[in-house]
Amino acid sequence: MSEIQIHTESPISLREFVKENESKVCQFLYCMLYGFSGLEEVTLKVFRTFGDHFQKQMLKKNTEWEKVALRIELYAIAWRAILAAQNQVEYDWSYGRDTRPLKQLDTNLLILDKNYGSKKMDSELFIARLARVDIDFRAPLVLRDILCFDDEEILRILGIRWGVYRHRLHRGRLSFRESLRGKEGRDLNF
Repeated sequence: MSEIQIHTESPISLREFVKENESKVCQFLYCMLYGFSGLEEVTLKVFRTFGDHFQKQMLKKNTEWEKVALRIELYAIAWRAILAAQNQVEYDWSYGRDTRPLKQLDTNLLILDKNYGSKKMDSELFIARLARVDIDFRAPLVLRDILCFDDEEILRILGIRWGVYRHRLHRGRLSFRESLRGKEGRDLNF
């Protein structure tokens, strides 16, 4: 065919977008709300709120959204839900001190995998140690180092300035490193 065909992208459907991003959003919520009994309700609320927001924007603007903007909006809604759920937690979230005892207190997070004869990461212990990091420091850490977001996207998701973001990311990495080493005595409040 000699004609030039113009490729127009089909509009993003809500179902396809949620299907693409569901696992990462659930992972973000799990890392941020580890041990919270209402995690399923928060997850459903996030997707319900995002669906309502998506439909309102489509009716209001009647234009297509970029996938990046949609993803940022979805994670921003998840972050607001995390902050709201933080107020409902029975144990002490202040300064990232989870007062529940860990099942294992050793600093070795590697366990022997019987199938392969090698060591692998114990994911439950990893998440438990990550949960020790203050929630404000944990969010940039999870978004940047685990979910691999860009810095600009994280700034828009969390609604913070560049300097605050870099500070929280650095403090989160330090706190997580100390948590992995098993140093529980150091307090991160200023």
